[in-house]
Amino acid sequence: MDTELLKTFLEVKNTRHFGKAAENLYLTQAAVSARIKQLERFVGTPLFTRYRNNLQLTAAGERLTHHAETILIAWDRAQTDVLLKKDQKKVLALGTSSGLWDLLLQDALNEIHKTLPEIALRAESYEQDVLIRRLMERTLDLGLVYEPAKMTDLTSVPVAQAELIMVTTEKDQDMHTALNHSYVSVDWGTSFNITHAQFFQDIQPPVLHTTLAKIALEFILYHGGSAYLPLRLVETLLDKQLYYIEEAPVINRPVFACYHRENVNSEIISNVINIINLLGEPQLN
Repeated sequence: MDTELLKTFLEVKNTRHFGKAAENLYLTQAAVSARIKQLERFVGTPLFTRYRNNLQLTAAGERLTHHAETILIAWDRAQTDVLLKKDQKKVLALGTSSGLWDLLLQDALNEIHKTLPEIALRAESYEQDVLIRRLMERTLDLGLVYEPAKMTDLTSVPVAQAELIMVTTEKDQDMHTALNHSYVSVDWGTSFNITHAQFFQDIQPPVLHTTLAKIALEFILYHGGSAYLPLRLVETLLDKQLYYIEEAPVINRPVFACYHRENVNSEIISNVINIINLLGEPQLN
């Protein structure tokens, strides 16, 4: 099968519009329509239906989506493997959420490349449910997650601990004021949210809610305010632009490395986990 048919199918699925898909793929609308018809002939069933100009997937189209994504990822990885340079031995695909990239994996990626230059790296960002699925399919080698995977085929090991502290842009500000004036809420996952709710009840709604620490940091530096942020992220700003609220509890958030038990790159994965472990997390004095 021509993988371009699957790429076109996914673009139409995402845009819900032949014209927009054509623009994104630099094709004519007629070419996009022809590709979809060709794919429908190949699978033997319609993949889209139109209801008053509203393009929707059929049940078959819904089922094909996951397979199309998996095939394209596997094919892309196969091409990378085939085109490895002479001094490269393997390809390792790493993935995590966008928030964890900022917190840990960006630094880890630099150290991995420096320590294991013979490994070609792929770096990808997914929501945790998609990441777990990619690990199960073995189109992803190693994922960093906040919650350990509950599937028997996947192994989860703790590799780091994010030390989350409450910081504010106002010197000598007390915890109650910080929580009720220009507080930015960062979503650090279910267990953090439960702990946060236990510590802080009946507080005012935050001025901003985000899943990304860097968004929260930039927001409070520009507008003023407070937030729970990783010590690793704010360490160099303490006592300069940000101030640690000592009366606020430190909330530790474990990070797990997750991989398939039968992954062919198990030795490399073990080395990478050791590198991430060695990076450590700065501690408050």
